[in-house]
Amino acid sequence: MKEIKFDLIDEICEEQDFDELLLKILNCNKQKRINQILQNIEENNNFDTETKKKLYEEIFGYVEDTNNYLKTNLKEIFTIAAKETIVKINNEIMEGKIKLSRKIKIIIADDNIHICKFIKEFLEKYEDIEILGIANSDEDEIKMIEELKPEIVITDLMRNHRYTGLDIIKSYFAKNKDITFLVISADNKSDVINGGLEVAGYIKKPVNDYEEIYTELKRIKRELENKKYLEWDEKYHNLEILNIRKMLSFKEKRILKKLGITIKNKKHTECEIECLMLELLLYYDDPEEYLSKEEKKYQKSLEGTGVSREEYNKLLNKITKIKGEL
Repeated sequence: MKEIKFDLIDEICEEQDFDELLLKILNCNKQKRINQILQNIEENNNFDTETKKKLYEEIFGYVEDTNNYLKTNLKEIFTIAAKETIVKINNEIMEGKIKLSRKIKIIIADDNIHICKFIKEFLEKYEDIEILGIANSDEDEIKMIEELKPEIVITDLMRNHRYTGLDIIKSYFAKNKDITFLVISADNKSDVINGGLEVAGYIKKPVNDYEEIYTELKRIKRELENKKYLEWDEKYHNLEILNIRKMLSFKEKRILKKLGITIKNKKHTECEIECLMLELLLYYDDPEEYLSKEEKKYQKSLEGTGVSREEYNKLLNKITKIKGEL
């Protein structure tokens, strides 16, 4: 972040309803302060009626002036604060106080100690790389994989004229363990990686440009993150985990029916359970001043449904607890 762009902040501020924001600010404070002052004046017997009237006029005049000032300047105040926040974040990033991404945890495995040293020294200059250890033997590589749990293992294939590094990869592949390998080898990939065996990346020795190793680590990291997201997405939308209908009493199912919410008699996915919660929360008793205009459009009332607030709260608490135990 060497250059800060403020166009987006200005664009976002243009879209905000600052009148509504002002009302929220005032609602948070008026009951606690202004009303208390007015009550103190009213209860003070040292002030006659005329004095109280003048005090009220002064207070109301001050409040009106303050409101008008805030209304006029709220957008500017908000914009300045947002821009100063970005400047501060930017400075802390440049000073290394804030890390933008989680480090890629790796181990380096090669029986050639000089190659390990070169790779280590090159990668140490990158803040998003964390080198957990160096392995110069099969035993050390396996031990570090099991104990240190690296995201990516940079490894060779041949040691002491035998493909023991390749054997380690095959072993983890056969066990279907979630270990990711970036191979650096003097062999052509097609000569040794075959029969359905997979590795995340392959660089041929000699390595002329060590930047290639860093580039591959970043690419593999992105692929791992994409894979995790896709796995989560598949589970969230498609894995049926719980039949909520069977966990509810007849009365609770009747309450849902009165609210216009239908639950099928089947196992539900996490997404379906989330949707049920959102439907139910439309009836939640939010204080009106805390709702945005958009939220007010969708909020529903229990009035006319035949469901009491107590019945609703008990049902909401039960489904919230069921969801929390997933």
